[in-house]
Amino acid sequence: MRPARMKKLRAVILDEKMDNVVRELHEEGLIELCDLTTKLEDPEWADLLSPSTPAPYIRDVSALLIKTNRFLDLFDSVRSEDEKGLKELLNPTLPPRKKVTFSSADEVISYSKSLLEDVEGDVKELANRLNELENRINYLQQLKKYMEYLKDLDVDLEYVKSGPYTYIVVGLVPEDKITELKEKISSITEGLSEVIEGRSIITSENERKVPVIVITLKEYRDSVSGELRRGGFERIDVSNLKGTPRENLESIDREIKECEKEKENILNKLREMANKWYKELLVLHELLEIEKERAESYTYYGRTNRTYMLEGWVPAKYVNRVKRTIERASQGYAVVEVGEPDEPEEKIPVMLDNPKPVKPFEMLTEMFAPPKYNEVDPTMLIVPGFLMFYGIMLTDAIYGLLLAILGLFVWKKLGKVSEGARNIGYILTLAGIATVIAGVITGGYLGDFLKQFLGFDIYKTPLALVNPLGESFYISESNPLFNFGNISVNNGPIAILLFSIVVGIIHLFIGLAIGFKENLKKKGFKEAFLNQGIWLFLIIALAVGIIANAPYIIGGAVVLVILLCMIKGYMSGGILDAALGAMDITGFLGNVLSYARLLALCLATGGLAMAVNIMAKLIGDSVPVVGILLAIIILLVGHTFNFVMNGLGAFIHSLRLHYVEFFGQFYEGGGKKFCPFKARREYTTVN
Repeated sequence: MRPARMKKLRAVILDEKMDNVVRELHEEGLIELCDLTTKLEDPEWADLLSPSTPAPYIRDVSALLIKTNRFLDLFDSVRSEDEKGLKELLNPTLPPRKKVTFSSADEVISYSKSLLEDVEGDVKELANRLNELENRINYLQQLKKYMEYLKDLDVDLEYVKSGPYTYIVVGLVPEDKITELKEKISSITEGLSEVIEGRSIITSENERKVPVIVITLKEYRDSVSGELRRGGFERIDVSNLKGTPRENLESIDREIKECEKEKENILNKLREMANKWYKELLVLHELLEIEKERAESYTYYGRTNRTYMLEGWVPAKYVNRVKRTIERASQGYAVVEVGEPDEPEEKIPVMLDNPKPVKPFEMLTEMFAPPKYNEVDPTMLIVPGFLMFYGIMLTDAIYGLLLAILGLFVWKKLGKVSEGARNIGYILTLAGIATVIAGVITGGYLGDFLKQFLGFDIYKTPLALVNPLGESFYISESNPLFNFGNISVNNGPIAILLFSIVVGIIHLFIGLAIGFKENLKKKGFKEAFLNQGIWLFLIIALAVGIIANAPYIIGGAVVLVILLCMIKGYMSGGILDAALGAMDITGFLGNVLSYARLLALCLATGGLAMAVNIMAKLIGDSVPVVGILLAIIILLVGHTFNFVMNGLGAFIHSLRLHYVEFFGQFYEGGGKKFCPFKARREYTTVN
């Protein structure tokens, strides 16, 4: 019921053995390293230890990692996407793991260099040629666009170039500036110029421009160039071209096709190389990432001339194992000290430690907030309440069966590659089973489908205990469940409402009892009584009053609780807070009534399912032939909608009852999650 107890472990290790220790601790993944940088700023610590730098091999590892990423990016760009289809998405396959036996970073680096040289030997020439072709194709595409603009200028481009005495440029001018530009050029060249215009075109930027050839004497080059710039002139380089623009268009198209053909051949060869090397590179990438993390971990340590000191948090049950690992990896050249946590509670990492069947539900606790180190872990308490509330809210056996199948699929298929999917699949499977049980008890099989389409009213038989929408075989006006004063529990909705309120009070009682115990331990009886004790007293008094059929006990308890709330308010803030304190009882009442949502969602599921069935029946009976098809469609769409919407609603409201009503009695959260120093392996294994 509490997070795992933590121990603070310190070890001083001979520098020659440090790499072995780091490697084994990283593989084991049972210690969260503490960064000693802050401590080493303290003069007392600084006299003993100096900050450590990353391991010297990090430079080689980083360089190799960059190179590996470059090859992976290249292969990613050419690999086919057939492996990422819907089938793979719904049923992902685990990548095969390669067993590795490297015992030092030097071995990994040596292996990496050898592998990358082989890959480079196979793909370097192809990659360079591919790069050249892509650049050439881009250039040709751009040139083709320009030739399209110039194609109405029927001149040989070989002669459109500056000579010893002439200055010639080709380009585009905005259509609205061409007249003004021609006048200015003629003016500054004293008429010794010629501007040849083509037909107006619309560029790829959706601008209307005019292709022009400007010819003048070389002595006017600077002044003409300046005027062209001011006029928005866009120059086109035709210096290496021969023939007319139309002739160039044909040769450009021909060259682009040749380049594309050669590019496709190279891509095919690169795909073959990707099939050969891609998985090896993924393995290598993982190995280098692990080595990089190990090298960087040295910045967490302190060091002397011949030793390193490391400090970390270890769950108490793993302390001996970690200690043995350090002693074995260092071959005895290490001193290990284990002590109790010496940090404030908020700095102690929190590791939830629940039995395996409950462990997936830890994600629900962490969705709210991990508990603080000395706080109660509520995961175990969430399980029964969450499943029961979910089942009552969805309350349909067929919906529950579908949910269980969906949960199993997510758990067993998607859960292979994702811990989150595995956990949510497990929770949905159990929630589906709980819904099936609730559906059988309430006779919910796609709402009242059996009655509407088969004429079988299950509530007139002993097969259903309670009818959420009315009377049943067991509970009816003539056969009430029981009578309490003037109140008769003689139909399903009243019975479910009563059950919801009773369950809610029990749920709150458990939360209050835990809160009382925690406050008693941390703050004493006064705080425990004023915060939780008075509500525990009220619940007990209500139970006794109802069982003994003594309303005066209930009335007296309510008055006493109001007085106690006023006293509590007065103690914390004076007269005004005392008056406001009297209203606390309405807050408690609100918490209890909040559990009535169990009935509300139960009715919503059954009511909407019944509406779908009635609509389908009416359409099926009133429209000949096609009506049956329409009725089937209405049933499929309507029940899918009801299943999804109320399934989601049941999930949210079940969590809401825990996060707001239940946690509010004892739980605060806000702990720091335990993050072990652990090698993450997806493509490799050391076992």
